[in-house]
Amino acid sequence: MPELPEVETVRAALARDLVGKKIKAASVTNGRVVRRHKSAKEFRALVEGRSVRSAERLGKYLVFAHDNQANLVVHLGMSGRLLRAKGPKDPKPKHTHVVFTLSPGGELRFVDPRTFGEMFVSSPPAPGETVEVSKFARLSVGGDGLARRARVPELAHLGLDPFEDQYGWDRFAAVLRSRTTALKAVLTDQDILCGIGNIYSDEILFAAGLRYDRPSESLSTIEIRRLHRSITEVLTEAIKHGGSTLEDEQFVDPEGKPGTYQQFHQVYGREGQACPQCRGPIERVTFHGRSTFFCPRCQS
Repeated sequence: MPELPEVETVRAALARDLVGKKIKAASVTNGRVVRRHKSAKEFRALVEGRSVRSAERLGKYLVFAHDNQANLVVHLGMSGRLLRAKGPKDPKPKHTHVVFTLSPGGELRFVDPRTFGEMFVSSPPAPGETVEVSKFARLSVGGDGLARRARVPELAHLGLDPFEDQYGWDRFAAVLRSRTTALKAVLTDQDILCGIGNIYSDEILFAAGLRYDRPSESLSTIEIRRLHRSITEVLTEAIKHGGSTLEDEQFVDPEGKPGTYQQFHQVYGREGQACPQCRGPIERVTFHGRSTFFCPRCQS
């Protein structure tokens, strides 16, 4: 599943090309993608004729603000891609479910083999309506995250975003010390921290020298500060490399270009290979139904 670095890579690319354009027409060939709406016709009516004013992100969600205060929200799911095309004559990839015809020129296509992805239009809250934001997100002391949640009520449940919310290590410590679950479970719980998934939780925990199954409440102040720093550092480096494209080659940016951060993975997908720090073998275990990679010597 695309995680924060991959979604941010897509957002940045579309911010350069999509913002300022109008959605002239929309074609939906698989209603499952717009399943929050009564019908594909309803979805089309909400997006056609609207101009895109901004391309934003919160966790693993893309948010495209329209000129009528509504927002087109996209989640890539397990295998979703947003691909640009010059026009209808360009060959459509298999599993193309939604096509936006843009003005002036070009198309934006949503391709999703596994159809776990989705898109929907979020209407702005009514005047005076209060949006109940996640208690973890309310720990933020700055950034655009809180305003974005208030603008898109469907995303109000999301926890702290490592970049869109501002929170120091002390507030992060309050989150960890309020939980008794394993560290990896906390990092990948979108209601606590949004945007981190299976790949980057393993990479972050390795960078911080912490085991995936360590109880979050057991961390010392030094360990919390190290983990807080590792989250930002690992995700920032992954974004610089356009995210990770694994062997299934599912993730590519809107130009069809794969990410390269997989070349720099320290533990993820490296079972049996030498740890870059101690040269001992990387181990793989199944944790909450997902493969987890770690170094038993360097992580405690």
